[in-house]
Amino acid sequence: MNTLENGIIKVVLYVRVSSKEQVDGYSIGEQVERLTKYCEAMGWEIVDTFIDPGYSGGDTDRPALASMIHKIEQGGIDKVVVYKLDRLSRNQKDTLVLVEDVFKANGTEFVSMTENFDTASQMGQLMLGIL
Repeated sequence: MNTLENGIIKVVLYVRVSSKEQVDGYSIGEQVERLTKYCEAMGWEIVDTFIDPGYSGGDTDRPALASMIHKIEQGGIDKVVVYKLDRLSRNQKDTLVLVEDVFKANGTEFVSMTENFDTASQMGQLMLGIL
C-alpha cells in the first residue's frame, strides 16, 4: 500500500461514457457524484478524477486512461475506483491486463463500486481469477 503517513487511502476515480448522448446527459456527473460519496463514506482521499467522455470501452486507446496509467506508474495511488467494471473496459483481456500488469504491479488495488469488487479482498481476487 502507498497510504499516506496518516493512514489515508489515496484513490483516483475513472469515469467513462461511450456515446454522445451519455456525454450530454447526466451520466458522467452521476458517476462522479456517486463515486465521490462512496469514497467519502470509506474515508478515502480522492487525489484525481480521470474522465473519458464519448470513448468506447472496447479498447484501451483513451486519453484519460493513459493519463491515469501514467499517474499510477509514478506511484502513491492506493486504489482505482470505478462506478462499474465495464467503465474501465468492455474487453475482459484488457481489464485483466490493466488490473494485473498496471495496477497491481504498481501497488494499486482496483474497486468497482456497484459490483462490490475490490482486489484488496480475497473475494475480489477470486473474481479477478474468474475473469
